[in-house]
Amino acid sequence: MTERSTPTRAASSETTHREVVKQALLTSHRHDLAATTFAGILVLFFVSGAASLVCEVLWFKQLQHVLGSSTRSASVVVSCFFGGLALGGWLGGRLADRSRRPLLLYGAMEASLGAVAVGVTLVLANWQSWATYVVPWLAHGPLASTLTMIGVGVAVLLPPTILMGATLPVLSRFVVRQEGQLSRRIGLLYALNTLGASLGCLVVGFVLIGWFGVLNSAFIAAGTYLTVATVAVLLGWRNVYHAPSRHEVRFQPTTVDHPLPDTTTDTDGHSTPPLRTSPRLLMAAFAVSGFASVAYEVVWFRLISCFSVPSVYCFSAMLATYLVGLVLGALIASVLLARRRHRHLVYFARVQLLTAVAALVSLAVLGRSRNITHWLADFEGTLGLSQSASALLSGAMPIVGLSLAVLLVPTVIIGIGFPIAVDLVTNQLGRVGSRVGGLYFLNTAGGVLGSLAAGFLLIPWLGSQNSLISVAVLNVAIFAALMVGDRALRRDGSLWREGGVATAGVAAIALYLGPTYIRDAQTVYADAHVLAFRENADANFTVLGYDEPHTGPYQQIVVNGTSYANNSPPGRRYMAMLGHLPALVHPDPKSAVVIAIGTGTTVGSLTLHEGIERIAAVDIAQEVFDVAPHFAPLNANFTACPRVEQVVADGRHFLLCEDRKFDVLTFEPPPPNEAGVVNLYSREFYQLAKQRLAPGGIICQWVPLNMPREALCRIMLKTILEEFPYVTLWIPSRYEGIVLASNEPMHIDVDRIRERMSAPRLHDDMAAYGLDSVERLLSTFVADRDSLVEMAGDADVATDNHPRIEHFNRYPHARMRYDEILAHRDPVELYTRGHLDGSALDAARTVTDHVWYSHEAEDLGHRRDALRHIEQALQVDPANEYLRYRRAQIESHDS
Repeated sequence: MTERSTPTRAASSETTHREVVKQALLTSHRHDLAATTFAGILVLFFVSGAASLVCEVLWFKQLQHVLGSSTRSASVVVSCFFGGLALGGWLGGRLADRSRRPLLLYGAMEASLGAVAVGVTLVLANWQSWATYVVPWLAHGPLASTLTMIGVGVAVLLPPTILMGATLPVLSRFVVRQEGQLSRRIGLLYALNTLGASLGCLVVGFVLIGWFGVLNSAFIAAGTYLTVATVAVLLGWRNVYHAPSRHEVRFQPTTVDHPLPDTTTDTDGHSTPPLRTSPRLLMAAFAVSGFASVAYEVVWFRLISCFSVPSVYCFSAMLATYLVGLVLGALIASVLLARRRHRHLVYFARVQLLTAVAALVSLAVLGRSRNITHWLADFEGTLGLSQSASALLSGAMPIVGLSLAVLLVPTVIIGIGFPIAVDLVTNQLGRVGSRVGGLYFLNTAGGVLGSLAAGFLLIPWLGSQNSLISVAVLNVAIFAALMVGDRALRRDGSLWREGGVATAGVAAIALYLGPTYIRDAQTVYADAHVLAFRENADANFTVLGYDEPHTGPYQQIVVNGTSYANNSPPGRRYMAMLGHLPALVHPDPKSAVVIAIGTGTTVGSLTLHEGIERIAAVDIAQEVFDVAPHFAPLNANFTACPRVEQVVADGRHFLLCEDRKFDVLTFEPPPPNEAGVVNLYSREFYQLAKQRLAPGGIICQWVPLNMPREALCRIMLKTILEEFPYVTLWIPSRYEGIVLASNEPMHIDVDRIRERMSAPRLHDDMAAYGLDSVERLLSTFVADRDSLVEMAGDADVATDNHPRIEHFNRYPHARMRYDEILAHRDPVELYTRGHLDGSALDAARTVTDHVWYSHEAEDLGHRRDALRHIEQALQVDPANEYLRYRRAQIESHDS
């Protein structure tokens, strides 16, 4: 007869075990932390979490300058970051269980983080000194570039992220001293650290970078780390408690090899059968749930960005909301569920079901996003906020409200999982550190794979909507695996019924919404029909068609729900001039680069200049080239032109890798205040562009002058003026400023321009938007360098360290007006050569002034004034096609 089957010996063993546990727990109770000490540790971990998120945002932003801003580079950087956290959790857990003074060890880690944070930020700030060894490999194909990105990410991010990841298991080792403290105290640590990260996300996004810059923000984070380290060391010296060794107190486990009693009694008196599940299955389930939670995050952020303004403030609000949800979930697990330990596996299984259902409900809410954001924007307007408060919030209320509506419930449910999982797999007091570290490693490693899978596989192959549904199915699969793997759960009929109801609910919601639910919600524009829809890991690309009865049909490209460009006459007028102006002013252009393609109108305009032999069309998304034929023939069908080289690359990355020189570099980025676009408006970007300029070359930059904060317009002008000695400003349409800049004088040769404009294709193209004579063209000239210096005034300069154009909430709401612009106007005759018809130029200038003021009046809602300006312009130039279009456009809006 075996020992296990001997009742007397088994009973004796159980009695002995209980006595050992009882004595050990009594001993640990005498050495428990004082409440004030534990509260102090929670505060320290909260502050540390804030500093870590600040550093994370700063480093991601800096690495974009070297590796570009494509999804591939971003995914690699994210993977390196979370991979370091995972490795740190594993190493920290093993180190914690060997440490007799874990709080002192934690203090040393925080001090090291302070030093490393400064070092990493300084290395990345001086990237140009070492980028020459890295950049060439980024152009050697997908494999070489990916390995290079991984190498840079590992070298830069691994040291600090290992330290960050190690802190949770080390602190867990110190604060957990009794069996009943596991889920509660670790859950509180996790919750407070995540809450600190949420605060850090808001502070770095809304305050630090905009007011202090990247470097000073890093110094503030480093000072925070050092402060935390100092306090931790002081607490460690004062608290003489030594953590137990890894062979001390062993909790009563919940595995088949060490069975619990036949039943356990809940706090409400109800008996519940014990749970017998393999720890390996639990840890595998937790790893897969980590995969799912980060995959959800990627898809949710993609979907929410489709219904919001893509600014850095919106991203900060979304991430902070996501983290707050995790905090609330961890608190629920720590406070409300901690005393029912024997039910934790049931709760963990239910978390998977509830997450799946909540994810599908969030999808339904997303389809109503426009209604939610419009209502919240109107509500924000009724609050009567001061100008400074309104500027600081930067319209964040709608996106915060939308994020709460979409993310709060599912993220709260996800946040419940970590403390419960810790309690399920940790059954030995001396191994708390390694168990917590192991779980942290598995969960974070699963998150790395979830991020990569969502960005590289799920969204490109299935689309955002089906990706979210697929991840929800994965949660249901985790539930099923737990049910099959645990004997007690298999016999729980009510839990099986819950699983069936939840699965049916997921399927019912998915079927009810239909396969194009999100696409249709994104493309709800008045009188528009969808001509094309493309989705990749970066964004959704939609081409919409409009059939205007009075003005004629036109097309629009919408990226993530935001209109980027259209080929209506006002849009076509300035986009075409981004190509025509530098090509006409340059003495003899042979080569050109266009960064950011949009509808392709700018590239198409350059193809009409027969002297240009090669044109590099650069855009970060292949889909832009795919949908370009929908804008033909107004973009001259540039994709079929043999002189055009289509380059899919980040614009700044292209300039870093390219060694050719070009006569014309023209840039048509998205709106400058959108997240990441400042990289195409900074001093460092123009320094790169100068390196790609051939002798006598011209840079052409779009500078919108109708920004909600006029300070941004002045910043854009000031930054260009700081880098180029010769600068001019033109306004061909609306407030769409075009800046020409060069290292050499730009002579406006009237006769040469007139001769080039006489080419049939070029003349016909420019006649379509009313700029088909040299006088009409020159009437759009505004100012030369000296006047622009006065216009820019004492504006700040946009740099990589101070990306003020996207972190703009320090500047007040105020729009630039035409009276102010025209106060700095220079006579174009001062800068021309050759014969110029003075009377024709005066007439054209009068027409242009009326066009400008008509757009301003329309923006202000004064349609009668707008129409009056156009009627007066038509009296001067009745044959102007653009004026006739503007009259029909205004009249159609009034009808």
